[in-house]
Amino acid sequence: GTALPKRTPKAVAQRPAPQRVRQGVDAEALRRKLAGFQRGAADGRRDARAELAGRDTQRNQAGPPADGGTPEEARG
Repeated sequence: GTALPKRTPKAVAQRPAPQRVRQGVDAEALRRKLAGFQRGAADGRRDARAELAGRDTQRNQAGPPADGGTPEEARG
């Protein structure tokens, strides 16, 4: 049978990346923004700890026995 011709790679011209002019950043605005992120992360960790603590106390509380009793009773 006849096979397809072997592929020959061709160089593709690349456009140079546009040069971006770095502008100064307002230090106080950056501090406020980062402080907000830090506060949000701390609040999230606190909420997660509280939620997990609530789950643990619910799991460890004794409740009414499940219907069915012992395995022997379940077998009938």
